[in-house]
Amino acid sequence: MVALNSCLHELIEAQAQRTPDAPAVVFEAQRLTYRELERRANLLAHHLVALGVGPDTTVGLHVERSLELIVGILGILKAGGAYVPIDTSYPAERVAFMVSDSGAKVVLTKEFDWQAERAARAAPAVKPHHLAYVIYTSGSTGKPKGVCIEHRNIVNYVLGVIERLRLEPGMSYATVSTIAADLGNTVIFPALVTGGCLHVISQERAENGGLLAEYFEREKIDVLKIVPSHFAALSPERVMPRRRLILGGEASRLDWIERLRALAPRIAPDCEIYNHYGPTETTVGVLTYHVGQAPLPNGRGTLPLGKPLPGIRVELIDGEICIGGAGVARGYLNRPELTAEKFAGGVYRTGDRGRELPDGNLEFRGRVDHQVKVNGYRVELGEIEGVLRAHPDVREAAVLVKHVSHLVAYVAPHTMDPAGLREHLAAHLPRYMVPSTFMLVERLPLTANGKVDRQALAELPLQKERVVAAPRTDTEKALAAIWSELLQVESVGVNDDVFDLGAHSLMAMKALTQIRDAFDVSLSLRNLFEHPTIAGLAEAVEALSLTKPRNQAHGEREEIVL
Repeated sequence: MVALNSCLHELIEAQAQRTPDAPAVVFEAQRLTYRELERRANLLAHHLVALGVGPDTTVGLHVERSLELIVGILGILKAGGAYVPIDTSYPAERVAFMVSDSGAKVVLTKEFDWQAERAARAAPAVKPHHLAYVIYTSGSTGKPKGVCIEHRNIVNYVLGVIERLRLEPGMSYATVSTIAADLGNTVIFPALVTGGCLHVISQERAENGGLLAEYFEREKIDVLKIVPSHFAALSPERVMPRRRLILGGEASRLDWIERLRALAPRIAPDCEIYNHYGPTETTVGVLTYHVGQAPLPNGRGTLPLGKPLPGIRVELIDGEICIGGAGVARGYLNRPELTAEKFAGGVYRTGDRGRELPDGNLEFRGRVDHQVKVNGYRVELGEIEGVLRAHPDVREAAVLVKHVSHLVAYVAPHTMDPAGLREHLAAHLPRYMVPSTFMLVERLPLTANGKVDRQALAELPLQKERVVAAPRTDTEKALAAIWSELLQVESVGVNDDVFDLGAHSLMAMKALTQIRDAFDVSLSLRNLFEHPTIAGLAEAVEALSLTKPRNQAHGEREEIVL
């Protein structure tokens, strides 16, 4: 097939020639047609080539969600380079490491200048075996590692997922996840290759169920790829896409899927639900499972992972899911020993345990190591522990994940200040890797062979004694009731830090939706992190309170709880 021998940007260029005046990318009130997208990306490509960018040259992409983000990706690819996506919320130290480790020749920010004299394609000698992007994932040694994805990897994925999910020309797609993870590539590139309209959802909307629901209702979104826990936090009954819902990034519980499947026919009768699985090292995803009308497997387990996409081989070696074929990455950037270990013989060992079901689908059975998923992000607990141990006052540290997204740090000695630890971690790690709870212990329990006894840690109670100051105003009382229900505690005092009580970002997103319904104000996650107490949050809510009557148009709706 000719397309399989093409580079990713060439597929998008071909689509632009077919539908030059169709809408290509939308961000809030801004829109680009395919013709305009091509023109701006070509201008940027010429500018990058003049700066020395060419095949296998890495270019940092440090841009917020915007039209420029997509222009930046396409412009880098057209110049022959490989983009290195960097989340703008990352701490400065992590950004500096990624730029240095990747050897990025250029770093684009939102203010990048693509103005050049010519708009024709730069036409570098880029081939399918050259890099398309380098994406960083959490590393067990304490530093993130760059995964090298070639054009032939991502092209095989894009064409395969278009076929498997039966994505049709001209659909509207929404991307709600960070560009620093590859989850969104399921919609970004298939949209642009099939003449679809790609809606880049702002951070504020992606975190607020009410704002996102308004957007979906107005723009008629057909396709959404999202982490299950994120979707559940956004009130699924209001943000269900019309045609395809693709779940990925973490396991989906069967009981939740059953409720979701029962809800879908009433609000989106043409929507098909898919589960999608695959590590970054094998290019976005390698297995899909269609949630049709047939009975799901019995029990309270998780949704099957599915069967391989075209060009992908999957086998179980001693119960571990191992992946070969066209999606397997080149390896880790600047990590030859780790590449040799994890990619032996062109097969990637995922670290995920699985088993084959009678119908041929694979089922997830847990991990062989301490890697976890937090809100769809891959997190090596060892990386968090390494940063904790680097603090001069920390003697021992271990991190566990509880429930869906609740990271708990156990730290010795007990004289440490948890607030200081949180600030220390926030200066080195992305927000999603900072534990919600810090438990101060005299020493970590050990097993008979001297290793940390993680089971014993998991059994320690998290609730700590505290003095509860009762809410004083109606606003404080309402906010305290919201957080008490979400945290499943008897009461929340006005001076309690909800994150110290166990709140995490997905719980915060649920709180945003409930606060919006109760007060008719739109807060962001940043507001919650800046005002983590009931007293502080009440001040923020009252400052933003609208004078208009509360919107009663939503009516009753069924809640789908993860």
